[in-house]
Amino acid sequence: MDMRSSYRGLRFERRSLTIAGKLIPVGLALIIFTLLWVLVPHSTLYWLLLPVSIVLVWMAGHGWRQALASLHNLLHRLEQE
Repeated sequence: MDMRSSYRGLRFERRSLTIAGKLIPVGLALIIFTLLWVLVPHSTLYWLLLPVSIVLVWMAGHGWRQALASLHNLLHRLEQE
C-alpha cells in the first residue's frame, strides 16, 4: 500500500495573513473617529456626527439600496435647482 499517493494533493504550508477587503473601511472609520475625538471638541463632534448617525439609522431601517437610491435622487434634484 503506497501511503505517499494519498497525501499528494494536500498543502501543509502556512497561509499568509490577509486582511479582508470589507474590514479596511471599518478600520479607517475607527481611526478617523479616534482622530476626530482627540482633535475636535466633543460638543462640535456631536453635531458633526449626528447627521451621519441619522443617515445610517435611516439606511438600516429602509434597506441600504432604497436609501442610497433616495439619497441619489435627492442630490440630483438639488443639483437641478
